[in-house]
This record gives sequence, structure tokens and C-alpha cells, in this order.
Amino acid sequence: MMVDNNFTESFNAWILEARAKPIIKMLEEIIVQVMRLLGKNEKKVRTWVTNFIPECMKLYIDYRAIAQGCKVEFNRDWGYKVSDGEDRYTINLEQKICTCRIWDLSGIPCPHAIKALTHKKVDPITEMHWWYSKEAYMLSYKNKMQPVIGQKFWKVDPSSAMLPPDIVKQLGRPKMKRNRELNEARKRKGEWSQSRKGTQMTCSNCGESNHNVRSYYKEKRTENNAHSKKDKRPMSDNGHGPDVEAETEVGTKAATQEFEPYDPDVEDEEDPPLRPMAKEAIPAGHVPMQAEKKRIKMIGLKGRGHPVLDDDSS
Repeated sequence: MMVDNNFTESFNAWILEARAKPIIKMLEEIIVQVMRLLGKNEKKVRTWVTNFIPECMKLYIDYRAIAQGCKVEFNRDWGYKVSDGEDRYTINLEQKICTCRIWDLSGIPCPHAIKALTHKKVDPITEMHWWYSKEAYMLSYKNKMQPVIGQKFWKVDPSSAMLPPDIVKQLGRPKMKRNRELNEARKRKGEWSQSRKGTQMTCSNCGESNHNVRSYYKEKRTENNAHSKKDKRPMSDNGHGPDVEAETEVGTKAATQEFEPYDPDVEDEEDPPLRPMAKEAIPAGHVPMQAEKKRIKMIGLKGRGHPVLDDDSS
């Protein structure tokens, strides 16, 4: 069974700073807070212009405006019948009750009672309950909280003096909030809401259950990563793509071709120096390196403004 005590919870929140102090300092702090509160409320009551609280007078003015549109019938005793549109109400001025139950529950004359009192030529504000009067509120703050002297001036018998216990530091932070029940309402973003334990989670994006928006986008991201990995082309053993691998094979084959310095019958000819000389064997991997150097040289010549000629023209 859960019991709600709003007054106790409000008081605990009011003395939250004083609760963290030692017992004597905590009581002194609470006394000072109560003294300030009583003085503040009494000062506020003295500023009231009317003999009743302002909130009560606002309701009374609204009820008088509603009573202007009512019609009253008198039975020549204490009973009155008041018509408010299509509704009918009966009032007993001796018992101070009305069938709408506003007057007997709140102590403020309802519109139907105000109409009946006006018909009897009685001021309705005199029938308002004494609880709402300025006098009753002033009596509430009549008794003041008396100040207490400091611990230095206390008269304590040395033989009966008590020493405070040793201070032992507890693990963790001091607990400031009470343990709540499982199904008790909790305050989220300034509003009270029921506990979410046992409720089924529903995604606000797709409308399906057992997950929320955050996990929905997380699952989508995981699926997209899986699809992107499947679409990637497989790499070769040397770490390059298939096109680079084919170019490397062609360059290797061209580089491994061996040539003789001269043809076999070069000595039988009349003018051997005029015969074209064949290239010597080039080590593997040297052809791509020469091509890269040539390309870099051509780019440098273009940047300087010199015309670039092919090998045949040069």
C-alpha cells in the first residue's frame, strides 16, 4: 500500500540544505527558516485591503456576476428556488446549504445562494465562512518562533555532558531522496508521469514494438555497412586492383625480353656501325620506373612553358 504525504515531502525539500548538516546546526538552521517564513506571511496578510483573502474575493465577484442572470422564487420560509437557465436549485438559508453543494463544501456562497440572500436583502459577504477572514490568518501567525542562544552559552553540567560520536565517513554520496515505490509517479521534465515499468516500447518512426527510434537508426546503420562491404571488389594478393596487376604483368614480360647486341651476321656486312644496335636486357620492374620518370619530366617542362616533343621528334 502506498501513502502519499505531500506536506512531508514539501517540508523535506524545504530543509534540503539543512539536512546535510550536523544535528545541532540543522535544528538552528530550521529555526531560522521558520522565523523568516512566519514573518514573511504575516507581513503579506497585513497588506490585504479587504477582510477576506484575495483569492476568496475573486471567486465571490465571479459568483455575483453569475447570480445576475438567475431567477429566484421564495416559499415564505427558509426555502428558495433559483433557476439558472434550464437548471433548478433549492437553497436553505437556515442550514446554509444549496443543491449544487458549493456553499456547504467551500464555505463561499454560490451564485444561487447569493441570489437568495440578495432577495432577502442580506449582504452575501457576511455569510462567507470565518476561515477565509483576515482575522483568522492573523491568529495563525500570532505565536512567533523564539530565538535560541548559541551553544557557547548553554548551561551544561560537566558530569552529565555528552560527547558527540566519532564521525565515520560513509561510502558514496549522502542520500537526499527517499526510495520510491515501483509504480509510483515520477517527475520528468517538470511534469508528473506514471512509472514506465512493464510498458511495451514502440518505435515512433516505424511503429513497430520492442525497440525505439535510437535503436532503429542503429540497426539501419549496421545494415548499410554490411551491404557496402558486399559491394566492394575483391583485392588481389599483391594488394592492388586487377587492372594494376595486369599492367605489372605486361611490364614484367616486356622487361624480361633479352636482345643480342648485334645480329649473327653483323661481321659480314660492309658498314657495321650503321646497323641499329639492339637494347640490352632490362631488369624486371625497370621499365615502369623509367616511364614514371619520363612522365614527371614532361610535366615539369609543361609547367615552365617549354614545348614537349616526343622521343621520335627529339
